[in-house]
Amino acid sequence: MAERYARVRPQYHPQAVRWICEAAGRASLGRVLDVGCGTGHSTLALAAVAESVVGVDTSAEMLALAPKAVNVCYRQCAAEEMDFPPESFDVVVVASAMHWLAPKMFLEQLHKILTPSGCLAIYNDHFTATMLQNPECKRWLRTSLYRRFPPLRGLRDLDEAAAAAEGFSVAARDSFNHTVHYSRQEFADFLLTRSNTLAKISDSHESADSAERWILDELAAFVPVEGGEFLFKCNLWLLTRSGAVPQK
Repeated sequence: MAERYARVRPQYHPQAVRWICEAAGRASLGRVLDVGCGTGHSTLALAAVAESVVGVDTSAEMLALAPKAVNVCYRQCAAEEMDFPPESFDVVVVASAMHWLAPKMFLEQLHKILTPSGCLAIYNDHFTATMLQNPECKRWLRTSLYRRFPPLRGLRDLDEAAAAAEGFSVAARDSFNHTVHYSRQEFADFLLTRSNTLAKISDSHESADSAERWILDELAAFVPVEGGEFLFKCNLWLLTRSGAVPQK
């Protein structure tokens, strides 16, 4: 799964990082923490505009595939249990990982490790279910695929009210669309990296091999071998500390 994730997840991170710099009014992001960095796609993009980047993730398999850079290091740990010294980071970034975190515990951590003027950037990329060459993709994904691999409920990019209760206010928000070209096999591989598919596989209700075979058989009806263009939408937020640390 980690190899598949590294190979087929959309490479939109440089555009998201440019937005973070603009929204924060910073040419350099300074010392950055990349939370839920996975195989390092976001980490490498951040390294281009940062003094240093630390990527953290709970998966050793993911981190083993993360790219190396002179100003990047990685650490295996949970976002809710980080033990960095006070004021270690100028910017904390969460890219397509906020829904895996316990928000209250995570945000409490940030009051310690962020500098007083530090900020939190959150962005998440969503597949819109749209294949530009064939509208059948949306119908299939919302019916056949979701019957076999039901979407996980309650997943949110960001709960702004909960963030405000923990002392973080939204300073800027935005979104942008982008397309990714996938062959049929690559699109199947991408679908196998999504949370709903992974949940069923990790619960042992379906093997990765059987899931891949079923998806490829289904896609053969409307996605040519050479594939096509698939539409994604990225949502972004920049949050700043809004005052005193909330009382426990």
